[in-house]
Amino acid sequence: MTTHSNAPIVMQAKGLVKRYGQVTALDGADFELRAGEILAVIGDNGAGKSSLIKALSGATIPDQGEVFLDGKSIHFKSPIEARRAGIETVYQDLAVAPAMTIAENLFLGRELRRPGILGSVFQMIDKKKMLEESIARMNDLKVGIRSMNQAVETLSGGQRQCVAVARAAAFAEHVVILDEPTAALGVKEGNMVLELIRRVRDKGLSVILISHNMPHVFEIADRIHIARLGKRAAVVDPKHISMSDTVAVMTGAKSAAELPHQALAH
Repeated sequence: MTTHSNAPIVMQAKGLVKRYGQVTALDGADFELRAGEILAVIGDNGAGKSSLIKALSGATIPDQGEVFLDGKSIHFKSPIEARRAGIETVYQDLAVAPAMTIAENLFLGRELRRPGILGSVFQMIDKKKMLEESIARMNDLKVGIRSMNQAVETLSGGQRQCVAVARAAAFAEHVVILDEPTAALGVKEGNMVLELIRRVRDKGLSVILISHNMPHVFEIADRIHIARLGKRAAVVDPKHISMSDTVAVMTGAKSAAELPHQALAH
């Protein structure tokens, strides 16, 4: 599935600036995410990747610049506001509750209440409905887990990561942001998560993938946003650029202007 340059822009940032005392983390950063694509965000440490993602997901408020969702200017004060707008983020240090079941984890913080007085007055949780929905959502994303009543602590690292990604996909209406989702995983488990990310995109969601793993980025991304020194250095097309040229732009050994025209993604 290729993303054409005419796919609508779902999320955009213009001129984001974020300073922490003397340190400028974002220095006029621009960003564009298109509908139904996997956009990888890469950059050296200190390039401003995390600050950019935090600004997009409501975790920090930029000092200057604007973020747009579906063309409308948005000002998230917290991650909860971003979630309400249909943006889900999965951080590296997975926020899963190990002792709870997969079904309970999928609905963590958004538990379904039982209908009628039991739910409204007694706040009783509808475990049966949550279980049914969890099974449906995991099947929809083809995540092969034997039982939704398993405690998350019984799962492997890759399976836990799949639960976190599936949870984000289940509730996101627009955008799923994934921070290093394959970082601590072996080859087989990493591939399992990549496959799931593809399915999330194929359901029509836009995915922002922050990763240090260049082979994974080249395997899965439709476009690659290269962050450098708090700005966007280039957006490249992984089908038309080598990994070494991408790293050269990331480290500053090459500028975007030195790349062949077809290497740049539009």
